[in-house]
Amino acid sequence: MPHREGTTRRQILELLKRRGDMTAGQLADEIGITSMGVRQHLSSLERDDLVETRIVRQNRGRPAHYFGLTQEAEHLFPVRYGQLAVDLLGQIAEVDGPEKVDRFLASRTDSLEKDYNGEMAGLPLAERVRVLAEIRDREGYMAESRTDGDEYVLVEHHCPIYEIARRFPRVCQLEQELFERTLDAGVRRDEHKIVGDDRCRYLVRKRD
Repeated sequence: MPHREGTTRRQILELLKRRGDMTAGQLADEIGITSMGVRQHLSSLERDDLVETRIVRQNRGRPAHYFGLTQEAEHLFPVRYGQLAVDLLGQIAEVDGPEKVDRFLASRTDSLEKDYNGEMAGLPLAERVRVLAEIRDREGYMAESRTDGDEYVLVEHHCPIYEIARRFPRVCQLEQELFERTLDAGVRRDEHKIVGDDRCRYLVRKRD
């Protein structure tokens, strides 16, 4: 039973991470347990400061209660670098100047481009977007892709280099450039965690 409880808690946290705020009923439908069961887990997660409630007033009936992750919950998801890397990059910038950090990040991007191209070379754009999402998901970005009309959408629900990106936002620009080069397509970011959005979202369109 404790194992099942832990599994359900994790399912709730991952659903909220991927979908954003949800009601207890929506969570219950996704997980396949009762709303009362979900509420018990949500109460526990709120006590642990991992989930918070947002009340949304509606035109009719009672206000709806939506549940979302707190900032504290971010620490439960994969982090590939952490504070040590941030501190090291900060020291490089202090000793050798910010241009040295930019060159280091650009070199990292070039290395990733080679790795990505190794899996995506020769594929049509739709397949490249799908494979890119799979690669990013493996790297801890909780990524997924879909088609939206004549555009493709790449969504990253988590950022394992979030602390680096906050300190050195150039890394976000380089990642967008990486996507443009590996997909050989136009890429526009319309949601960005660094500016307060819950996720990063990219719109991909075939070049004219």
